[in-house]
Amino acid sequence: MQNKLIPYSLIFILIIPLFGFKFLIGLFGNILLLILLIPLLLIGLGLLSFSTFNSNIQVCDNCGSTFIGNNSNCPYCGSQSIKDNQSDKDNLSEASNKIIEIEAEEIN
Repeated sequence: MQNKLIPYSLIFILIIPLFGFKFLIGLFGNILLLILLIPLLLIGLGLLSFSTFNSNIQVCDNCGSTFIGNNSNCPYCGSQSIKDNQSDKDNLSEASNKIIEIEAEEIN
């Protein structure tokens, strides 16, 4: 313990007069900022990779198996009836573009 304390105290004694307290405050602030931002960056990358992974998932209409890739045939049963997640998203967007007109009536 004593052997490690001497070099650290010498470095600390040399850094303060040369660079001042502003340097130390900036150094500790940047380290704290990195500690906070790196997990946020990793979470963002995880969400992007999950959405990319989810967009490549296909479901076979014949056997119901789920697989990843752009295959035209099911790797399990060999049928060509494959439902893509993109077609489901297109169907949802088509329904949301429709306009429903409702007339209100007064009840006496």
